[in-house]
Amino acid sequence: MDPYEHMYDAGDGNEAITLVLLHGSGGDAANFMRVGRTAAPKAALLAVEGNVDEQGMARFYRRVSADEYDLEDLFDRATALAGFLTDVLNRHGRDPRRAVGVGYSNGANMLANLLFTRPQVLGGYVLMHPTVPYKPTPNVGIARKPVLITAGTDDPVATEDNVRNLQTWLEAQGAAVDVMVHDGKQELRDEEVARLSAWLSQIAAADRARPVFTTA
Repeated sequence: MDPYEHMYDAGDGNEAITLVLLHGSGGDAANFMRVGRTAAPKAALLAVEGNVDEQGMARFYRRVSADEYDLEDLFDRATALAGFLTDVLNRHGRDPRRAVGVGYSNGANMLANLLFTRPQVLGGYVLMHPTVPYKPTPNVGIARKPVLITAGTDDPVATEDNVRNLQTWLEAQGAAVDVMVHDGKQELRDEEVARLSAWLSQIAAADRARPVFTTA
C-alpha cells in the first residue's frame, strides 16, 4: 500500500516533463493539481497528499509548535517520500530526470529537504514560500539542478531574508537558481504561477536542445 494518497494525470501524453506537486498546510492534492495544470497545460501531473493530520490540516511532516519543526520527523518522512516518488514515477513510466517538484509552504519545505539530502530523486525543484530553519549539509548532487524560488516581501514566515540566504547557499552548491519575489505575504499569487509556467517553458526548451535535468 502506498504511504501517500496521490492523484496522477498523464496530460496530453506527449510532454516529457512531469510535475510532482506538494500542497501547503491545509491544502490537498486536488487543489494543487489545478495549480499544476494552470502552469503546465500539457504536462503529466503527480499530486501528493500530505499524510500528517494537524488538527484537520494535511501536512507533510509534524511540528512541535507553530514555529518549530519536528526535524527528526521531517528527515524520516523525506526518506519515505523519496522512495515513494521513485516507485510511482517508475510505475507510470515517467523519467525522474524530467520530473520537477513543485511545493508550496509546507510542501516547499519538504521538497527543500529532499533537494538537500536526495537531489537525484527529481530533475528540478520549485520552492514556493519555503522556510529552512536549519543549516543544510553541502551536497555535490545539487550542482546544475534548476531551482525556482518564489516568495513575498512581507511574508512573516518565509521571509525574504530566509529566501535570499537559501538562494546563496544553493548557488554555492552549483545549482541554477531563479528567484521571484512579489510585494505580498504568504499567499500564492497568480503571478507566481505565471512565473512557474514561464520557467518550465524555458527549461523544457533548453532540455530539448541539450539535456539540463540530471539525477546524477
